[in-house]
Amino acid sequence: MTAFTNADSTTDSSDQPPAEARDIIAALRAAGAAPRRVLELERGRALVHWQNHYGDAQYERPRHHAMSIYTRAGEQTSRQVKGRAVSRGFTGAICLFPAGSQSQWQIRGDFEFLHLYFTDLDLQRCMTQVWDREPSSVQLNERYQIQDELIAQTGRLLSMSGWETPEDSMGIDHLTHWLMVQIVSRHASVKVSTPVVSGTLTRHQQQLVSGRIEAQLSEPLTLEAMAGWVSLSPYHFARLFRASFGCAPYQYVLEQRLARARELLRQPENKITVVALLCGFGDHSQFTRAFRKRYGVTPSNYRRG
Repeated sequence: MTAFTNADSTTDSSDQPPAEARDIIAALRAAGAAPRRVLELERGRALVHWQNHYGDAQYERPRHHAMSIYTRAGEQTSRQVKGRAVSRGFTGAICLFPAGSQSQWQIRGDFEFLHLYFTDLDLQRCMTQVWDREPSSVQLNERYQIQDELIAQTGRLLSMSGWETPEDSMGIDHLTHWLMVQIVSRHASVKVSTPVVSGTLTRHQQQLVSGRIEAQLSEPLTLEAMAGWVSLSPYHFARLFRASFGCAPYQYVLEQRLARARELLRQPENKITVVALLCGFGDHSQFTRAFRKRYGVTPSNYRRG
């Protein structure tokens, strides 16, 4: 199986499973599915935007978990049991494939879907960080072509988002942490309520976080890494951060990067490519798109102005 890569991904190679461990990817490729976009996330999690139009797929006890969200069509995709269709898809349909599950699928029409791949380690971190509970107390349930409007809306948002730039990756990383919490709270064997987070970061925490963001703007910044600065789970950190700063962490980071870029552009000795790298953008084109979207002009026109 071909390993997927993404130049703008945020990965932790020390905790990333080998590509061949993603058994569902191999099954989908064998069934004729093609990945439109792939984004490797923290600690081996991955998000893939698939499309397929015809084939038969069999998921045979995958060694990882997967959440599937149908983003376009799916009415001609059915789950098969002993050669008979027992359910059919639709736009917004949800499937959850726990590790070790088995299912067979027949695809007879064009459709698109998202897959989030994650492991037992992701579940364990989610349980201990968000709920402070033993990971073994919760097992994921199998879900096939069901309706869950909250998760379906998340899928639509993910499918409409850009995946190419560092700020895209950071925003999607933020969403997938939230999605993991929803998967556990809504589709696990033991019901756990979605935790209610109130209050704000303390003044000391706000100063620490804003200072470290300012010092590391040229580096990749993930939600999990920033949450670790103040010993919080990504889920809790994101909500306290928004209550404290009035925006999501990835939005704040992007705003700080662009503000620094504007200052650096006022110094004519700084080349635009260098400014892009100093402010955490992967290349000149990514920087130009983000700058123009925020300020209405390109970096070069801003400098001339």
